[in-house]
Amino acid sequence: MIGKLFGILRQARLRYDGSSMEAELLAAGAGRLSDRRLDGLIEALEATDPADPGFGLAQHHLQLALLLRYRGRGAAADLDRKLELATDMLGWVPEDHPGHMLAQGHRLVTLLMVYEKEGAPALLDEVVGTGQPLLADDALDPQLRLWLADTVSSALVSRFKRNGRKEDLIRGVDLLREMCDSTRPGSPDREQFLAKLGVALLFLHEMSEDAADLDEAVRRCREAARTTPPSYPEHSAIQSNLALVLAHAGRARAATPEGRAMLLEAVEAGRTSVRSAPPGHPALIDLLNHHVGSLMTAGELLARTDLLDEALQTCAVIVERLSADHPTYAECLTNRGTAARMRYDLTGDAADAATAVAAWREAVGATGGRPWARLDAAQKWGLLAGERGEWATALEGYRAAVHLLPELAHRGLERSDQELHLSRRAWAGMAADAAACALHAQEPAAAVELLERGRAVTWAQSLTGSDATGSDAGPALLTLEDLVSGWAVDGPAVLINFSRWRSDALVVSSAGLRVVPLPGLRFEEAVDLLAGHLGVLLGEEEAEPEDRQTRARMLLEWAWDVIAEPVMAALGLEPDESGQELPRIWWCPTSLLSFVPLHAAGRHDGAAGRGASVIDRAVSSYTPTLRLLSGAAPAPEATKPPGPGGVPPRLLIATVPEAEGLWRLSVPEAKRLAELFPGDRHTALDGPGAGQERVREELRRHPYVHFGCHGRQDLADPSQGGLVLYDGVLTIARLVEDAHPGRLAFLAACHTATGGLVNMDEAISLTAALRFAGWQDVVGSVWSASEISIPDVAEAVFAAVAGQDDLPPDAVARAVHAATRELRDRFGDELPALWAPFLHMGR
Repeated sequence: MIGKLFGILRQARLRYDGSSMEAELLAAGAGRLSDRRLDGLIEALEATDPADPGFGLAQHHLQLALLLRYRGRGAAADLDRKLELATDMLGWVPEDHPGHMLAQGHRLVTLLMVYEKEGAPALLDEVVGTGQPLLADDALDPQLRLWLADTVSSALVSRFKRNGRKEDLIRGVDLLREMCDSTRPGSPDREQFLAKLGVALLFLHEMSEDAADLDEAVRRCREAARTTPPSYPEHSAIQSNLALVLAHAGRARAATPEGRAMLLEAVEAGRTSVRSAPPGHPALIDLLNHHVGSLMTAGELLARTDLLDEALQTCAVIVERLSADHPTYAECLTNRGTAARMRYDLTGDAADAATAVAAWREAVGATGGRPWARLDAAQKWGLLAGERGEWATALEGYRAAVHLLPELAHRGLERSDQELHLSRRAWAGMAADAAACALHAQEPAAAVELLERGRAVTWAQSLTGSDATGSDAGPALLTLEDLVSGWAVDGPAVLINFSRWRSDALVVSSAGLRVVPLPGLRFEEAVDLLAGHLGVLLGEEEAEPEDRQTRARMLLEWAWDVIAEPVMAALGLEPDESGQELPRIWWCPTSLLSFVPLHAAGRHDGAAGRGASVIDRAVSSYTPTLRLLSGAAPAPEATKPPGPGGVPPRLLIATVPEAEGLWRLSVPEAKRLAELFPGDRHTALDGPGAGQERVREELRRHPYVHFGCHGRQDLADPSQGGLVLYDGVLTIARLVEDAHPGRLAFLAACHTATGGLVNMDEAISLTAALRFAGWQDVVGSVWSASEISIPDVAEAVFAAVAGQDDLPPDAVARAVHAATRELRDRFGDELPALWAPFLHMGR
């Protein structure tokens, strides 16, 4: 960029004959000037008399010279001096002077370099906040625009790495592409831009998993490395970026000769990067870290302990150079532990396992480190110790990981970014694994507490306020004692913990905690079985109607045998023939079990007198977390349910016209619901009237709502699932934004209680969204909802509540149970998919 800056300076008309100085600085920028000569230039520029007419241009030259020397040697004094000069110049160059914009650029690039050295996030905010408006100026000199774009794009990508905002990364990639397109081939500037773009595209690939982003990253970085001479000062950084990108691409293609060649190419690029970097290179730590990454990837996939040994040695060099509060310190220690773990996998040497755990433990304690690096270390620590049966040690690691989840998805992020970060790595099922380790370690109370802390993280963040800095990691921790002492429902909740280490039912009630082992719920076997059945039942696989019913029956019988029957037996719940009210129970399943209607588990062929089932022994409800059943965790003020206030509750009926893939309530059924809430006690929205904005507006005025429409769930991005209204989808994400309470929502649509295959433990479904928003009772469907059975359930539910101002807490749950049981008795095990999906969520 130095050559372009001189062009900008000449256009700024600062009077100073600096042509010879320009030539020497250009030589320094190209790596053709000795250190001694560069020192002499700086001394000469520092001696420039302020009264000299060319003083302003000399100050710019001095800043360039200091920048070059800092990049080459890393002397903090040079950076401090450059910041001082940049700040002073911004003060004395008038705003209407052509040189003022250049002074702005000097200060912003210096702030970015200070951030890279010190890690203060406010510096990135200042660079982006000041730089982006400058780039919006159409009259900006093209060369200065390129320099500013380089600075702002680097700040955006750095801020993404720190805070995880995808918007920053996308904007950074867009700027980098513009920069590459506006520089000619063979330009050193273009080579830098290509290498930076390659790494940014790699980050984008990690979030989007789009192979095109990874392919472009490899192509851009290879082009940059191919055309960069070894004497160029940025040669080391370009080679390092190439190593990073090739290592990831090689992993993705490791099964092919091309992929294995990429891995070795990455290792050589990393070595070249480190060898060619001057001893004081300010980015040496990043270069070494990238090299470690390529060594680990190649060592693991090519089964070469020599490469892993080199990675461990390089990690030791990095640790010696960093302070414990440096942002990269935790990442380096995580890498050291991972390299040792990879070596353990190849050698089986217990010493390697001990080295790995020690490094990860230290990484977790490095509080200045990025949350994802510390969380990664904690989970890997727990996983390795669990594999070795060292349960106390495993629990220590998993506990640290679970407590870092709210920090990873902190309140300063948009909800979509929170969800993205929770899905990016192998965090799925981590809370369940933590709870299983706690049970192995004889700490059952900790198992419940870890499940509460490690699940529904995004809901806890979004409904308890916002903190733009991300400093508040989440809501207050709840202990088992807190939950039990504030237990607010008449019955137990059953947390079904499903883990690779063991599976159990954790029964929590006002009486305390009881653990019911589930030895028949074997992890790998269950995952295979669930994947086979749920693919059909969730509509992901084509199947004949008969096959769908058969799979539903098989799944309900399996769920009874391995989950529900042991729980019923432990609780002493037997079929009741006396006609008395059945007791209540709340299910809280984890992971893939959230797609299973446990309330319908059983053998419904009548051979066992219709008693070998949950529906004949208890009235079931669901809850995404236990805190929603306990007064120890009151809802935020904005989501407290409305009191009766002497006003009869009103019903909103929202239906859509018949269309392809959609259906509506029959006219008689809609009329029947209206009759239950006569006159002005109901509002009917149909056709164009049932649009998103009108429905959202009316929801605030109606404590009861019935949606008669199609439901859609995006298993890969569940927040984009929702209700298909007249003008589009009312998404879960939009409902989260509204977050207002109500009494009863009946979702007569498909998949309204279905979460996503991504972030399964985040309970991202329509029923959960309304429940977390403060709705007291929500009725939905975990699979497709049949229009044959919906009218019966809907009428039973609204008939039970229509005439009551003060709704009994169990009215909706018992109405859903009675209607479902009647449908079960009518259709039995021949058509279980018609009646099994309906569930109640609430108190």
